[in-house]
Amino acid sequence: MKIRKAITFRASSIGDCLMAKYLLENIHAEFPQARCAIVVASRAKMIKDLFAAYPWIEVIEVNRRKPSSVMKLWREYRGSDLVVTQYSGKRGGKFGLASKLIARFLARRDGLIGFNDISIWNKLLFSKILPVRSDQAVAWHEREILKAAGVPVSKPVPTMVFVKDAQVLDRFSLKSGKFIIVHLFAGNAGRGMHPDKKRELLATLAKRNPEIKIIVSGGVSDKQEALRVSNNLPVLVVAGEVTLQELMNLISESSGVVSLDTGVAHLTAQLGRLLVILRTCLAPNWWFSEQYGPNAPITVFSHDEACADEHTYKDYPDCINNISMEAVVDAIK
Repeated sequence: MKIRKAITFRASSIGDCLMAKYLLENIHAEFPQARCAIVVASRAKMIKDLFAAYPWIEVIEVNRRKPSSVMKLWREYRGSDLVVTQYSGKRGGKFGLASKLIARFLARRDGLIGFNDISIWNKLLFSKILPVRSDQAVAWHEREILKAAGVPVSKPVPTMVFVKDAQVLDRFSLKSGKFIIVHLFAGNAGRGMHPDKKRELLATLAKRNPEIKIIVSGGVSDKQEALRVSNNLPVLVVAGEVTLQELMNLISESSGVVSLDTGVAHLTAQLGRLLVILRTCLAPNWWFSEQYGPNAPITVFSHDEACADEHTYKDYPDCINNISMEAVVDAIK
């Protein structure tokens, strides 16, 4: 099928939108004249910044607070040759019915592809329904969509480009290859490390690597905690001070990145930089070797045995907070 319009609905996070970009860039490689868009419910400004080096990707914010946004989306993308909704990452979860209905109205009769979930309406809505596989890397799902649509998978793994800015290093008095970026924030405590563990990691890293500068990244909302956990340590806090494009410039010039399982980690992986990951036991398939290739310079830490039966949902779960910080610093060294 020839694709003139392709659109995909995604959660408003960096990681999920990076997967959308991977889908669309394969379509763009085969159909460079096609209009390609990502629909998100919020944070469109951040996602647009993320894809500043991809001018052919449109980012469209649609939500209930702006009913007119639905009509605008319909006017721009009705009759789309390929519309894709996101898989639900949680067991027993489902992608929202309202979004599925909008997707159905946008797609040509045979153009809507989605993933199996617990919704009883899927067979009435979708042209093709694909399985969700936790034993496969997350990028496998995007490749399955491409195969179902008859589009060649020209990019075997996700990669990333950005708008280069030679002034970023000078702004923070940094030298290429002489600093490490540490990203300790995951958006909520249920996926994160306790502040004491964050400080332990920074202190151990600073003590054992006095020759290299440590940069603490994060969003605007992370800045105060970043300052607290790094108080009186020889580190530079840039949380809330850089855009995503500036952060990618810093990542590309760093010696490597230490990160929780967040969008920043996936940016680093797609940029091909050395990466040490600290994750919970949830969704390990984001870091299967097939995600970024078996030769990707990625080391993953988790204490999965703390949740031997199933994940214990709580603030600062044991499967990430029981990771040895000494072991992490050994890997960095």
